[in-house]
Amino acid sequence: MFSELAKFDGSVIVERTRGEISSRCDMEAANILALNMMNDIVTGKLIAEEARDKYCEVTSAFMMNRPAPYAEKLQFDVSQKEKYDTDVVMIADEMVEQAIEKVNDMVDDSIGNNRLH
Repeated sequence: MFSELAKFDGSVIVERTRGEISSRCDMEAANILALNMMNDIVTGKLIAEEARDKYCEVTSAFMMNRPAPYAEKLQFDVSQKEKYDTDVVMIADEMVEQAIEKVNDMVDDSIGNNRLH
């Protein structure tokens, strides 16, 4: 799903671990529209190419003061529940400790005995 969102627009930022999504466009209406398009993509209503076409249509309508609900209000409910995904730790504690020791050795070699851990 991330790749389909990336195809749609680079202004949509997904932070899966934090459970957040945001948009960085030049105006609020464009941000609202981008988030609505994101929702249509992740719910399977549109693919990226269709969302890009609709984005252009709605932006044009909005700029000409025509009705553009997708640019005026979120068309989906925002969950109030926490939706973060901390994922699964893939590195074993022993490996982390070895990495810390390696960094400490490098620090020792360059500045003396000031250990990090």
